[in-house]
Amino acid sequence: MVHVGDLRPGDHACLLFGSDEERALILRDFVRGALDAEDKILYLSGTGDTAGPPGLTEVPAGRVEVVRLGEILSGRGRLEPAALLRRLRSAAERSRREGYRALRVAGDLCAAVHDERDVRRLLRYEALLAEEFRTGQALAVCQYDIRRCEPAALAALASAHAGSVEADPLVRTPELVVARTHRPQGLRLEGLVDEGARRCLRDALRSVAAVRGDVSLEMSRVEFLDLGGLRLLMTFARARAARHCTVELTGLRPHLRQVITLVGWDRTPGLRLGAGHGRD
Repeated sequence: MVHVGDLRPGDHACLLFGSDEERALILRDFVRGALDAEDKILYLSGTGDTAGPPGLTEVPAGRVEVVRLGEILSGRGRLEPAALLRRLRSAAERSRREGYRALRVAGDLCAAVHDERDVRRLLRYEALLAEEFRTGQALAVCQYDIRRCEPAALAALASAHAGSVEADPLVRTPELVVARTHRPQGLRLEGLVDEGARRCLRDALRSVAAVRGDVSLEMSRVEFLDLGGLRLLMTFARARAARHCTVELTGLRPHLRQVITLVGWDRTPGLRLGAGHGRD
C-alpha cells in the first residue's frame, strides 16, 4: 500500500474502491500531485464518468487529456489492449515533448468488464502497461469498483499491479501518521501521540465526526499514547454515542488496553475494544 502522493514515474498501482467518497478523496490527491510535480494527466473516462476525477477542472487547459472509454473499444464493445496501449504511449511521448516530467494516467475500466473474456483482456492490458511503465515516463492508478466486479476478477486484477494506493495522510509528522480508512470507515494511527501531537489527533478525529454509522480506529502501530490522547478518544466515543454510534479501537497493544481497563474507560459510552495487537 502506498500513499497516492508518494507515487513516482514508473509506478503502476491499483485502486479498489467501494464508495464514491473513497474514490473522490484519492483522485483529488492524485490530481494535486500532478500539479505539484509538473505532470500531465491522461484520464480514461468510463460510462457515466463524464466529469473525470475531482479537481480536474482546476488543471490548466492543455495539461489534461480525457479519453472516453467508448473511443477505445472495438466495434463489438470489447477492450483492445494493444490499441489502448498505443493511445497511452502516444500521449506519453507527447507529454515528454511538451516538457512535462511524466504522464499521470488514471481511469475506471469496470465498464469494460462483462465476462471472463473481458477480464483476460484487462489482464493483458495491465501486463502490457506494467512493461511499458518500466521506462519511467508515466505512472498509473487503475481504478476498479468492488461493487461492480466479481471478487475473483478483482483479485486477479489487483495481483497484476505492484501495489495499491490510498489517500494521502491527514496527519504526517515525524512522530505521528493518521490516514483515512474506508473499509471500515475510520482512521489508522501510527507512531506516537504525546502533548505535541494531540492537536493533530483532534483535527483528524474531527474529519470523521460526520461519518454515518460506526467508526473504527486502527491502532496496531501506535507505539505510545499518553493520557491526554486517551481522553481525546474517550471524548470522541461519547460524542458518537450521542448519535447512537460506536467507536471501535482495534489493534490495541496490551499495555494500552490495560490502561483503558484499569481506569475504567472501557465502560465509556460509545466505546468498543476490538481485537488487540497480540503483543506489546
